[in-house]
Amino acid sequence: MEKQFFFSTKALIIKENKFLAMYFMVDGEKVWDLPGGRMEFGETAEETLTREIREELGVQIKPIKLVDTWNYMRDEFFQITGVIYHSEIVSGEIVISDEHDGYEWISIDDNGNTFTREAFLERMRFWNWESIMDNSITFRE
Repeated sequence: MEKQFFFSTKALIIKENKFLAMYFMVDGEKVWDLPGGRMEFGETAEETLTREIREELGVQIKPIKLVDTWNYMRDEFFQITGVIYHSEIVSGEIVISDEHDGYEWISIDDNGNTFTREAFLERMRFWNWESIMDNSITFRE
């Protein structure tokens, strides 16, 4: 079996001390994820993120700052590594694509009670949310 490796970007969109999480249903259970997706050849991480968010949520975002990295290995043949950007919606209303069944705004204090995505959860437990939401360090336009 051939090994597969992908690079992905995710958006951490925060509103009123809650972050946006997407889900799709599997056997009656919500499978959670942060919005975003895989990089296409020739894109920068920020271009990937803005394209994926436009496709998944129908909104235009602005990446504010890099928050963290993440890694997911399903097995010895499949790996996704990526980055998470604190981002803000700059225009549009959320309309989800058919990739997901819904979305929710989840409290930053959730600590895995609702948002159970393994690839991010352990890292999120150690985040300094106050520092993440401090927009004094941003990307230049």
